[in-house]
This record gives sequence, structure tokens and C-alpha cells, in this order.
Amino acid sequence: MPKESRAAMSKRWLSERKREYYHLMAKKEGYLSRAAFKLIQIEERFHLFKGARKVLDLGSAPGGWLQVASEEMGEEGLILGVDLQEISPLGLPGVETLVGDITSDDTLNEIREFFQGKVDVILSDMSPDVSGNWDLDQFRQIHLARVTLVIADELLQRDGWLVVKTFQGAEHDLYVQEVREMFEQVKIVKPKASRKHSSEIYLVAHRLKSPRRLPEGFRPEEEEEC
Repeated sequence: MPKESRAAMSKRWLSERKREYYHLMAKKEGYLSRAAFKLIQIEERFHLFKGARKVLDLGSAPGGWLQVASEEMGEEGLILGVDLQEISPLGLPGVETLVGDITSDDTLNEIREFFQGKVDVILSDMSPDVSGNWDLDQFRQIHLARVTLVIADELLQRDGWLVVKTFQGAEHDLYVQEVREMFEQVKIVKPKASRKHSSEIYLVAHRLKSPRRLPEGFRPEEEEEC
């Protein structure tokens, strides 16, 4: 059987995506990405936006999670989306965006200045640039998840919520244990809106422990060049 050409593969992928339920629903409901339904399903289960006033969304492009957070919180919410990519203006009340690298001190200082205090919810749907090397990609994903823990340690309210995406792999079980050392309640969730064969899952954590311990020897500036 002849090998499928790159153009044919691309055409098939686009055709399958167009038929996908959540992709079609996102277009119908006006969401910028199918990922919006992942957060909707997490919110329906955990009610993490109940009473929330400040939300930090990491890896927020193209803005689907910002849309959901704004819908849940209304005009009184203060929401900041941070991403390496610029996000087109959303025209949503209380929503601001920042182009920046969360491993950078400059970006962290801008986040601190924006909120002027603690936040109620931290969301992270971040993914690394995919290299095609699964072990490397999973390592990079867990690194981003650990950076998120460092940020949560500083900026999250004691009774706050953390939602962070991870990829299942060699480091995943260790990362789950690290989150459990920081939070009183930790649940592992795979929303229905996640693709069936995707290795992504989400950790939903509530209430920071006191005292608590960050991943041993980990600091954002320690990222190695890959």
C-alpha cells in the first residue's frame, strides 16, 4: 500500500477535525477553541469559580478558557491570560492578556503588579512545542507544570484552586505526588472534551497546605536547554 502523502494526511486530519463534535460545538457556541469545553466540564464538577474574583490563566491562547472564566465570573472578575503568543482582543469584561514567558522574572513581576495580591484560581493548559520525541515532550510538559506549582505557591490564595494539564508518562506519577505534597485535595480528571486517544489529563487541586513543599531542588530558572 503506498505511503500517504503529507498533503493527503493534512486533508484527512482537517476533515476529521471538522467532524469532531466539540470542534463543531465550539464554532456554534462562539468559543475560540474546543478546549473551552474541557474547562466547562471541570467547572461543572468542582465549581472552582464560585466566589472567585481573580483568575490567572497560563498558556491561554487562543482564549477559550478566558471566555469561560469571564462567563462564570461576570463583570466583577479580574482575569489575566498569559501566553508566548499574542491573543487577539476578546472584548470581555475584566479580561486582560499578557505576552510573556512564565519562566521569566520580568513576566512574573508583571503578573504580580497586575493582581497586587493573591488570586483565587490558577489555570494552566500549557503545552510545550512538540518535538516528536515523546520522552522529551513529556519532560518539557512536566517542567511547565512544575513552574505552575512555583507560581501557585506564591500567588494562590490558601483556599484557592489549581487546574493544570499534564501528559501521562515517566514523570507523571512523581508530579502527582508533588502536587499532593502542596495541596489538601487533588483529583485526576480527563474531561469528556479531551480527545479519546490523547495522553493529556488534568490535575484539579484545592487548598494549599501549610507548611508545604515544592518539588525538590526545583526553581523556574533551572530549566535546561533542550
